[in-house]
Amino acid sequence: MINYPGLKKILYERDGAKYPVMGFKVPRLRRPPYLQIALDIPDLERTKRIVSQVPRSDRIIFEVGTPLIKKYGAKVIGELRSLDRDMFVIADFKTLDVGKIEVDLAFEETADGVTASGLAPVETLDAFIHETRKLRICAIVDMMGVENPIAKLQSLKELPEVVAVHRGIDVEKRGGSLRWEQIQAIKNAFKDRKLLVAVAGGITPDLARDAIKSGADIIVVGRFITQSRDVERSVRDFLKCTPEMREEIDPFTQHGKVESLTSTYKRREC
Repeated sequence: MINYPGLKKILYERDGAKYPVMGFKVPRLRRPPYLQIALDIPDLERTKRIVSQVPRSDRIIFEVGTPLIKKYGAKVIGELRSLDRDMFVIADFKTLDVGKIEVDLAFEETADGVTASGLAPVETLDAFIHETRKLRICAIVDMMGVENPIAKLQSLKELPEVVAVHRGIDVEKRGGSLRWEQIQAIKNAFKDRKLLVAVAGGITPDLARDAIKSGADIIVVGRFITQSRDVERSVRDFLKCTPEMREEIDPFTQHGKVESLTSTYKRREC
C-alpha cells in the first residue's frame, strides 16, 4: 500500500466523487477525448427526442446550439436539462460583445460552459474568460473565421479552457477543408499550458479518428448524429472509433457519469 493511491488516482477519484458536505460533484475535463453533440436543430421537441436516445457515457458533452438558443432563448438550456440533470451542457452563444453579461446569462441558466466567437474584440474575450474563471464554468473560444488563431490566443490575458477549430457549414458546402494542422500548431504553441482543442465541421467517425490522431481533445458532431435515423448507433460509432474514445467506466468508482447541477450555487469546473 506504500504510495497508493497515487496523485493521479486521487485527482481522478476527486472529480468522480460527490462533495461530502454539499452532496454534488465538481468534475473537470481531465480525461479527453470527448464527444460533443451539437444540438443545432431549431425544434425543441425534436431535440428532446434526440437527447433521449443518446446513450449514457462520461465521454459525452451536449452543446445547445446557436440556432436552438436563438429560437427559444437561453431558457432552452433548462428545458433540456430537465430530461437528464447529469448532462454536461455548453451554451453556444458565440459571444461577440458584452462578454461578462453573456457568461452570467449562461451561468444563471445552469450551463456548464459557454462559447465566445474568436472574432470578438480582445477586450470582450478577456472579460468573457475572466467571468468564466470567477463563476467556475468552462470558457470555449470558437475560431471559425479567424485567420490566425494562435495570434488571437496570444493576445489574451488568460487562455480559455477550450479552443475550437471550426469549419462552418457554408464553408463546408463550398468545399472548404478541415485544417488538421491547426490542431497540432495550437498544441505546440501552448504546450506548457492547459488547453484543450476541439474540432468541428462535418465530422464523421473516420474524420474523428483522424482528428484524435492529430491531437484533438473534443470531437464536435452535429448532423451525423442529430439527423441520423438511429441516434444511439451513430453516437456509439464515435465512442468506439478509437481506443481513446471508447467508454472507460471504472466499476469500483462513482465516475461512471458526468454530473451537472441545476442549482446556480452547485457549479462545476472544466
